[in-house]
Amino acid sequence: MALTERFAGFNVASALALRATTDPGRTFLITQKGPLTYAEVDGQSDALAAALANLGVERGDRVALILPGCPEFVVSLFAVAKLGAAVVPMNPRQPSSELQYMLRHSEAVCAITVERAEGVDFLQLFEELQVRLPELQYLVTVGEEDLWYDDRVFQFQDLLSAGAGRDYPASDIDPVRDCFAIVYTSGTTGKPKGVELSHHNLVSVAAGTADALGLVPDDRIVGVSALFHVFGLAPGLLSTALAGATLVLEDEPDAGTVLDLVARHRATVHYGVPTLFVAELLEQERSPRDVSSRRLAMPAGAPVSPELVERIRSSFGAKV
Repeated sequence: MALTERFAGFNVASALALRATTDPGRTFLITQKGPLTYAEVDGQSDALAAALANLGVERGDRVALILPGCPEFVVSLFAVAKLGAAVVPMNPRQPSSELQYMLRHSEAVCAITVERAEGVDFLQLFEELQVRLPELQYLVTVGEEDLWYDDRVFQFQDLLSAGAGRDYPASDIDPVRDCFAIVYTSGTTGKPKGVELSHHNLVSVAAGTADALGLVPDDRIVGVSALFHVFGLAPGLLSTALAGATLVLEDEPDAGTVLDLVARHRATVHYGVPTLFVAELLEQERSPRDVSSRRLAMPAGAPVSPELVERIRSSFGAKV
């Protein structure tokens, strides 16, 4: 049965629940800290959902995710889905003025972010932003710092511990009508615009992509780093989940790192912008890796020349 048929009528949370029930021990994510199975991601997202519900996050609320391509992003995404709330994914590399605008415009009640990234101290940044954003009630941070001094700031791991084994209110989600993600446009012709995407929007695109590419549980996928982007959400993360495959997470890797990941994890599917593939071809000439496991390459996000397609096919032996 095609995945578009199997997952018709599913919401984001129920899609993960099916995988966690049918393939609990299968690896969902390969991270820098080790693998996470479907059951582990499901359990952690249950715990986080319970902790967020205890803080007052409920159906219809908006939760901003300002995170790199890390497992906390994935756990947070599914936790918010289980509450019937909506995620607002943002690029942690965006200027603070744009982050402030999107947080205000989306009326986010909670933000989940890293403590530090790209030289930015997000704890300091949000100490300034929370004064200007009355809707933003809570901040959840991924890191090691002790945050006892502020009763509106919580450490991610502390919330997982606090929510473990606790219940949270079940949400009757309408996949077609209920908004699950607000993804902001680049704002090149004005201020960024928040595009509302339903559960059905994302699940149907993810299932269609997985069917078109022939994704199967044995696939290991690399090249999905920008999880905050609509491609990262649907064809990247959710397509992997619907197919029961494995996603190798790496935040903005360079060509050498991607080739190393392909070789180390025997990756079979590779997404990326065309410039990444060009850089990989040069890197492979300089320092060859065994990338024979890769069966499919999908350059996207910019024009792809016929010459590049042929170079990928001939050098990597992969279907494009």
